[in-house]
Amino acid sequence: MDDVSSIFVALGPWNWLILGGLLFALELVAPGAFMIWFGMAAGLVGLVAIIFDISWQTQLVMFAALSVAAVIIARKYLRTGSDDQQARPLLNRRAHQLVGKTYVVAEAIENGSGKVRVGDTLWRAEGPDAKQGDRVTVKGADGTTLLVEPS
Repeated sequence: MDDVSSIFVALGPWNWLILGGLLFALELVAPGAFMIWFGMAAGLVGLVAIIFDISWQTQLVMFAALSVAAVIIARKYLRTGSDDQQARPLLNRRAHQLVGKTYVVAEAIENGSGKVRVGDTLWRAEGPDAKQGDRVTVKGADGTTLLVEPS
């Protein structure tokens, strides 16, 4: 008996259950929801090998097929963030979320530059001159600078 087959025959189906457990543990140490699918495939092969007497070559083919199928299914149905990104496209572009809203000038806008108060934060603003206390509407954003005009 060669070395490869003796390894698989020695523990039988327990090889797959142990491998599945190791892959689950690896997923806990280095999360990324990828090793879990290989662990599930290994565990399933182990359970099938306990119930049915199948050769180690068939077990390897079954593990490969189940691994590929699990990864494809997971990628197709468990995509993270795609729905959230479409539901809130401005999530990481806070300045663009403020467009169309009206705020109070906190530091006079002189020579095209000043600050407006948004909640408890001061934002740099550019636009026509306006004195402190005037109301301005955000018409756009350039990075973290609000482009405003008088309301």
